[in-house]
Amino acid sequence: MLRWRLITAAVAIPFLLWLIYRGPLWFLNAFVLAMTFIALREYSAMALRKVRGGTTAVTAGGMTIALAMGLGGSGTAISAGIVLCLCGVLIGTLATAKDMERSVGTAGQILLGCLYGGMLLPHFIWVRALPQGGPDWVTFILATVMAGDAGGYFGGRAFGNRKLWPAVSPKKTVEGSIASFFASVVVGMAAARVILTELGWVESLLVAAVVNVLAQLGDLLESMLKRAHHATDSGWIFPGHGGVLDRTDSLVLPVVFIYYYAILTHGYLTPP
Repeated sequence: MLRWRLITAAVAIPFLLWLIYRGPLWFLNAFVLAMTFIALREYSAMALRKVRGGTTAVTAGGMTIALAMGLGGSGTAISAGIVLCLCGVLIGTLATAKDMERSVGTAGQILLGCLYGGMLLPHFIWVRALPQGGPDWVTFILATVMAGDAGGYFGGRAFGNRKLWPAVSPKKTVEGSIASFFASVVVGMAAARVILTELGWVESLLVAAVVNVLAQLGDLLESMLKRAHHATDSGWIFPGHGGVLDRTDSLVLPVVFIYYYAILTHGYLTPP
């Protein structure tokens, strides 16, 4: 497992740095949307494998939202994407419902998949498009979260004793969580000193700390979904890590936070 994790990281990190700083913006957008598409399919396979048409509904609804965010960007386009998704799911449920209680519950699962899989990850497109320092903010997120993941993994293996939340994630430990937090804070502050010099020491510490807490919560949220649907991994696309949902679970909440933090505190109020 560790060997595959290291191989995946050795391939992914140079590619991501090229994509963030040198790659065409359209290519980054297409990459994020492609990952979103795969994430939606993974959610469907995990949560709606017994529901006829569930994969199509989640993929269509989630990509409607993601495309509105990635290609439109305006508030009107995003609102239209969400409304189309909601109306499509509700009308589709009404048209096909036999057992009303079960059908409405399934509609909720579909809408959760559309929003969770389709609305969070495209925030990377918005962060990259920030008028100042977009690529640096993306790199800060990735460095801080990846450091926390590594710190949690190795800290948990070396010192893990007390279970963090066994009902949700049996392997995670309190010691691993603490190691993750400190690793994120140290690397986040170091990264900010190099690429986000407008952040002071206190601000970079606090932002890195919030990013780590949200990353760990995102990891637990995806673990909750997997446990609820009796799945070990969401997919297989990343050797040693699982699927797109497994790999991005600790990124989706931090990227949302960073985007709104940046536009509210650094004057980036113009939509991407």
